Amino acid sequence: MTDRRRTRRLGRLRRAFALAAGLALLAQVAPGAAQTTQQKLEDAESQLKRIQAQLEVQQDRLAALRAEVDSLTKQILQAIAQRDQLQDQIEATNKVIKKKGKRVQALQDRLGARARDVYIQGPAGVLEFVLEASSLSDLSDRVNFLEVLNESDSSVAVGIEVEREELGRFEDDLKGYLEEQRVILEKFKEQKEQLDAKFVQQVKIEQAIAAKRAEAEETVKDLKAQIRRELLAALAVSTASSGIKLKPGQGLLQHCPVDSPRSYIDDFGFPRVGHTHQGNDVFAPHGTPIRAPFAGRADEGSNGLGGLTVNVYSPDGTYVYNAHMSAYAGVDGDQVQPGDLIGYVGNTGNAVGTPPHDHFELHPGGGSAISPYAHLNLVCGINGAG
Repeated sequence: MTDRRRTRRLGRLRRAFALAAGLALLAQVAPGAAQTTQQKLEDAESQLKRIQAQLEVQQDRLAALRAEVDSLTKQILQAIAQRDQLQDQIEATNKVIKKKGKRVQALQDRLGARARDVYIQGPAGVLEFVLEASSLSDLSDRVNFLEVLNESDSSVAVGIEVEREELGRFEDDLKGYLEEQRVILEKFKEQKEQLDAKFVQQVKIEQAIAAKRAEAEETVKDLKAQIRRELLAALAVSTASSGIKLKPGQGLLQHCPVDSPRSYIDDFGFPRVGHTHQGNDVFAPHGTPIRAPFAGRADEGSNGLGGLTVNVYSPDGTYVYNAHMSAYAGVDGDQVQPGDLIGYVGNTGNAVGTPPHDHFELHPGGGSAISPYAHLNLVCGINGAG
């Protein structure tokens, strides 16, 4: 083949590849096309994110409300402590008042008894007491005795006055304590009403948050279930010709082969130089982990097209081929489980100069490659968005 013919052929292949890629992208964004379940899911997830943003505002309001409730609770607890202290003072004051009352009563009884004695004896009795003195010395003693009695009566009277004054002060204190107590109890009533109102507001906010989130999450859940049904239907179609029987509700893959973030489309069959694309290119940042999609034996290798490669063979013969890796994980010949690390995303082989990606092929039963797209979507999310 001449260089000119080879150049024309390469030109035709490139134009064919560009046309195929353009048609594939056009099919995904064609205007006027009916909205797919995936698009509905993306809209629902966007709505859920908007609701989450709104809920964050509500959560901020709720946090501010909780701060008000906490402040009010502290005020109530302080008032309760003040009330208890007042109650102790009221009880102590009542005891003092009772004691003072008994003291006043005892002094009054004593003074009353002396008054009765003097009244009963009258002036004659006192005069007779003095005249009965047998000597001047006896007379002096009797007069002194009467003076002592009078002084004692005077002291009793003074004691009664002092006790009554103290009793009055304690009674005034008691009135003050009772007034403070009344004010605190009124404050309790006001604080209770405020607290109840804030609790009602808090419950409403929490219920609104829960209702909105539940509705959005239920929509997303339903759409994800619908997408899974659609994916399983697509899996049945994609493997019908291979003779492979799928387990109910499962594809051939049990784990996404490339960690997030990742992206891919169904580019199986796209034209390449001298062949068609036999897998899906999963684009991801350089060094992103590549993992075993099912249990089996891992074999590391290399070639000019694929660069660093790893195959994983399941017991039934199904195998996957990962190419263009930047590095191995050191599992050559090992038995691996779904999700085990087998390598890292790169652009070795003929992918030099392209964005890093994992060229991923799926060979059911060890036969020819099929498009892994539907199987990838089941474990990685549509186009790797899961």
